[in-house]
Order: sequence, then structure tokens, then C-alpha cells
Amino acid sequence: MDQNEIFKALAPIVGEEDVTVDPVELLAYSSDASQLKAVPVAVVRPENKEEVAEILKFADKNRIPVTPRGAGTSTAGQSLAYKNGILMDMVKMDKILEISLKDRIAVVQPGVIYGELNKELRKYGYCFPPDPGSAIACTVGGMVGNNASGVRALKYGATVDHVLGLEVVLPGGKIIRTGGRVWKSSSGYNLTKLLVGSEGTLGVFTEIILKITPIPKYAALIVPVFEKFDQSLEAATEITNAGILPSAMEILDDLCIMVMNSFLEEKLPQAEALLFIEVDGNNQKAIRDEANIVRNICEKLGAKQVIQSIDPKRTEELWNLRHTLANLLAKIRGEKMAISSIMDFAVPISQVPQAVREIKALAAKEQRLMAALGHIGDGNVHFGSAINVEDPKEREAATKFSRQAAESIIKKYGGTLTAEHGLGQAKSHLVMLEHGETIELMRGIKRVFDPHNIMNPMVMGLTEIPEDEYIYMPGAK
Repeated sequence: MDQNEIFKALAPIVGEEDVTVDPVELLAYSSDASQLKAVPVAVVRPENKEEVAEILKFADKNRIPVTPRGAGTSTAGQSLAYKNGILMDMVKMDKILEISLKDRIAVVQPGVIYGELNKELRKYGYCFPPDPGSAIACTVGGMVGNNASGVRALKYGATVDHVLGLEVVLPGGKIIRTGGRVWKSSSGYNLTKLLVGSEGTLGVFTEIILKITPIPKYAALIVPVFEKFDQSLEAATEITNAGILPSAMEILDDLCIMVMNSFLEEKLPQAEALLFIEVDGNNQKAIRDEANIVRNICEKLGAKQVIQSIDPKRTEELWNLRHTLANLLAKIRGEKMAISSIMDFAVPISQVPQAVREIKALAAKEQRLMAALGHIGDGNVHFGSAINVEDPKEREAATKFSRQAAESIIKKYGGTLTAEHGLGQAKSHLVMLEHGETIELMRGIKRVFDPHNIMNPMVMGLTEIPEDEYIYMPGAK
């Protein structure tokens, strides 16, 4: 079907004002937080599940790809309409339908902004805790689709640990419900957990039931500063071994510190590395005691300074900068772009020091400028490396670097390609390294849900596996 025919078919479903084929508007939807680019054939904005069902019925009948999109904060290219597909913008489905303190749940539509949901929950002393870096912008539907997490996943878990039930529209327009309001169930296959992290490849979420968590009364931030990067790695491992479960434990290398200091009036000490360690709870004395244990461990392992802050304003300032650090790192890229934006490998906790040393050594050997940061407490460390995608030689070298790093993380350390950003298109060329023959089982599941392969094709390696991540990048040939 041509563009005009698609417009004429979608306009009666959502209204002419909520479907566009205008080239300028389509260009605005052609990118997300990755470096990838794909222009949709049309953009449609449904307002309810019935409209979603009609759109998917039309698309399935005519074999037109559909990609659901939240805020476009995906770093691996999940929210782009590949293969000349329809982009379904969930922006109008942004209602908090219910907050039940008795059941400790919130029922929301997929377009609800994570930060806005927590703002509302905070009034009742509750939160939805995963806390991704894009918290002020990302949608709950996008978080569920990618199984997102963030700085507080160490103690509170990823998105999947908080999703109790889903309403989902399948290709062809059928509406199903999985899970419910109960906190646990052993009844049948857990389709809710299957759908969380499916990256828009199985259906479109129209309602989400979330478990909500009481906000701790007290928190303290401890920032140990290390002259040597290795010291910070050992300290993180020792803290975990000591039985301390921080609500957050982040590592920042010298590049990250430098960038953050350019935005801080009260500077952090410049060093090879520092940790952001947060402990929280409802007993103030217990929090002080845990903070002292953390301090003692870090000092024993060589911290030249340990900054401790319970000042809410200073703590909020530092966490806000940490949340936006991936974007702030653009300051050192100049005209260049990041490889996979920020790679989000994870390894078993015991393997973190060795794995991080190896990846940093690999980058140094290639004289590759690379930042290391991330949620070191749960083994999830991000590596950001800048390249110029206009240069074929740089793209080739970056592809080689990605594969070398991935092979080491997976085969040597038993890790994963992605701990929170998802595979998307950017990492789909590496899926066989991690999943091998089991990718065929995943493809079989997709065929059950989506027999005509219209839902977000080209992500997760479920339909085809590209040679590298640069197929949909500007300048790539």
C-alpha cells in the first residue's frame, strides 16, 4: 500500500489529527536515543485499546510492520519503524488509572512518564523503584518493553520484578490479559514475564499493573574517591561480600568525573575512579552503621577520600548528573558518535573486576577513548566509546571492538550482552554469541504471537541477523 492509502485507512480509526504522513513530521520520528535512523511510512497516535486493536488488525491484514513507541529514549534502536513501517506513538495513552494502597499496586497506561508516576506515588509514600537514567522522560510502557532498570536495581530489582499483569493487543487485533493484581502465582506459563522485555515484538501494551514499594525514610550517600581504578573495583566487591545491600552502587571513571565536574560548582575530586554508594532504610542508626562499614572498607582498600552526604540538595544534584551522564559524555565526543551509545554488558558479580580490566585494556590497546560507568553492584557496567560513523574504517574497527568485547564478556565471564537497554537493532548482530540455538525457540514464540512478523521486525535477531550495528546509521553504506 502507498502512503496515502495508509493515511486513509488509519484516519477513520484515530482521526486525521492523530495520523501523519508529512515528511517533516516523519523525520522527527526517525531517530531515538541510539545513533540509528529509520523513517516511518506513517505515525499514528491511538487513545485507547480499541483503536490499537483496529490499527493492528489493519496492519496485520496488509502485512505492514508496526513499532510501538514511548518517549524514544531507547539506546539500542527499539523504537524505530524499520522496513517502511508504521510507528505507533503511545503518547495519548498516558493515564494513571488506579493507585491502590491496600493492594499496593498502580494500574497505568503505557504512555505514563516514569518520573510523573513516581511524583504521584510519592504523595502516598510509595514509588516504582527501577530508576533508569532517562527517568524524567521515559514511559512505563517503554520500560516494560525493554525490561529497563537503573541505579536502584541492585536492591529493588529491574522492571520485570514489579510487573504483575498486562493488557496486550496482539497482531490481528485480539486483546488479552496476563497476570493480575496478585503478587505471586504458579498458574501456567508466566506470559507476563515473557512479554516484559519483548521489545515490541509480540504485541502492544495498553494497560500495566505494577507492584509499588514504600519509600524508605532515610538514605545516605557515600562517595569514596580512588587514585587507582582497580581499587574501586575491589571495594565494590568487598562491600557486597560484607553483606551490605546498598540501594545503589555506581562506578565512574576519570572521564566521567571530568565531565560531571564541568557542571558542578562544588567539584568532585579528580581521580581514576569514584563510587556513588547509597544505603537506605527506615532506621536512621542502621543507616549510619552501614555507611560507616562502607567507609571503613573503602579506606582499607585505598580510598584517598570518602565524601559522605545526607544533604538532600547535594545528593539530588549528584544523582541528577549521574542520571544524565550518558548524554553529558557527548561533551567529549565532538563531531563523533558513540558506539551503541553506551554498551551495557553485565557479568556475575565476582567477575566484575577482571572483566572491566580486560575491556579497558582492550580499549587502551586500540587507543580507543572510552568511558566506564554503571551499576557495578549488580555486575552491570557501561562502556561508551566514540566513533565517527561517516568513516568506514572507524565503523569497521568499532564492529571488531564490539565483537571482541562481547565474546570475552559472554564466553570467558559468563555474562550477557545487555542488562537493561535491550538488544534492539544495535546488538542484534551479536545475539548468536549469547543465545546460540535457543534463538530458534525465541523465533518460534514470536511466530505464535505474530505469525506474519509485523511487530517491530529487525530487533533482537528474531527475523534476520545483520553483519553489524551500523546498517541503520546515518552515513553507513
